[in-house]
Amino acid sequence: MVVESIKPPPELAGEFVRIAHRIVWCTLATVDRRGRPRSRVVHPYWEVTGDEVVGWVFTRPTPLKVAHLDHSPFVSCSYWDPGHETAVAECAATFAGDEGSRRRVWELFVTAAPPLGFDPRMLGGTDHRDERITVLTLRPWRLKVGEHAWRCSSGP
Repeated sequence: MVVESIKPPPELAGEFVRIAHRIVWCTLATVDRRGRPRSRVVHPYWEVTGDEVVGWVFTRPTPLKVAHLDHSPFVSCSYWDPGHETAVAECAATFAGDEGSRRRVWELFVTAAPPLGFDPRMLGGTDHRDERITVLTLRPWRLKVGEHAWRCSSGP
């Protein structure tokens, strides 16, 4: 059953974050200029803030990733574990290169308990200002947890 509304139901949003933070790593897919999917494994940190779910990913701004998101600023994040618990977020994705966002997300990862928390320097940057890494912001327009799903009624 799909619930269609402006904001996700709080219980679905909470369950999505619980699963995502337990599984930690997800497959993130983008689409290239020819409409072909490309996936990679990433480590998002999700927050429920007010009425929305927001994901944060420290990532390398590779030319390919930047070109894909310039072409189509949407991604799919898929979580799966061996017990077949699944969670999916279809999102609008933007780079958040401002220092305030970068510092805040750096602290989220550094202060979170493992396995969700980690030292972002493992990506090759020295601190939150290092241009070799950036923040990708994920704003879901659709969430799915098991058989329950939500879709934003105003579109992505």
